[in-house]
Order: sequence, then C-alpha cells, then structure tokens
Amino acid sequence: MGETNDIFGYRRNGKPSGVFSSEDSNLFIGSARAGTVAKKGYLIQNWSINYAQNVEELFEIGSNRLYWMKGRPQGSGGIGRVIGAADADGVAGQSIFPQTAFDICDGGPTMIIAAAGGHCVKGTAAGGLSKGIQIQMSGVIVTAIGFSMAVPDVRLIENFGYRFAKLELNSFPARPNDVES
Repeated sequence: MGETNDIFGYRRNGKPSGVFSSEDSNLFIGSARAGTVAKKGYLIQNWSINYAQNVEELFEIGSNRLYWMKGRPQGSGGIGRVIGAADADGVAGQSIFPQTAFDICDGGPTMIIAAAGGHCVKGTAAGGLSKGIQIQMSGVIVTAIGFSMAVPDVRLIENFGYRFAKLELNSFPARPNDVES
C-alpha cells in the first residue's frame, strides 16, 4: 500500500515499515559469557543510566571570547525490581549484582544491557527492524539500596543506585542472546 494523506494531512504508509518490541530484551550483570543473566525471578521493572561529561564555560576578561573546559565523564544508573520470586538483596545469598559490585576496592564488574527489535516473525512487518543495541558499563559499583511500597500497589520495591567508570555502545543483529562481552 503506497503513501497517502491521513485525516490530519500527514503523508504516511498505510502499514508500518517494521514492528519491534522489548520483550526479547535481556539484562546481563557481570560477564555475558559467564551467563550471569538477571533471571526471571528478579522481576526487574525499570532501569536507567546516565553518562555525562561536564563542560564549563570560561570567558576571558576584556573580550567576548568563549572557551569550554572539558570535564571527565561520569556514569550513574538505577535498577528497580519487585521483591517476589527472589529474596531481597543479600538475603540467603541472592543478589542482582555480583559481590564485586559492593566492594569499591575490587573495581566493580561489567554490566551489559542488551535489547533487540524484530518482534514479528511472519507477515509484512517481519524482519523490518532486526537491529539491536548493547550497552556495556564497566566498573559498576552499587552506591545505594532502598525499599519502597505504595498503598495502591501493595508491592515491595527494591531500588539500587550505582556508578560506573566507562560506557560503550555497540549494535548487533537481532537476538540479544548472542551478545558477547
């Protein structure tokens, strides 16, 4: 089906060019080769990362010259999960993070988040979006752990804050299970 205008005047295809979903995403904590995947029982609900480089503006007295002073990059992130099928962190040897993530003197493990598109395996949208991304954070150190609960949800939420030393982004085809560390 070719491009036409919709009722609002936007020109677009009648069908999507591809369909993707995050259902096949994986969260690897530690080395992906070692198979330390965040298992289904961890009930991870959200994660976020931020990697920023500070840039300071400097001006020269007596002129309009602007200079930028480059800072060093800093990474931070968070993970939230429902306590349910797996115990709270540190209970009975269970933990989302390996022990090295709690010991700053050990330098911290590598954490990999991998997601890929390509949800449809048949039909006209199949295979249209089969690329993925691998986000690799090195030197992950847990900096905070917290718990919360809200009346309407009646779920106990465990939240982690962490810092990391280095961020790398890589693309890969389709299946996140094929990720290499």
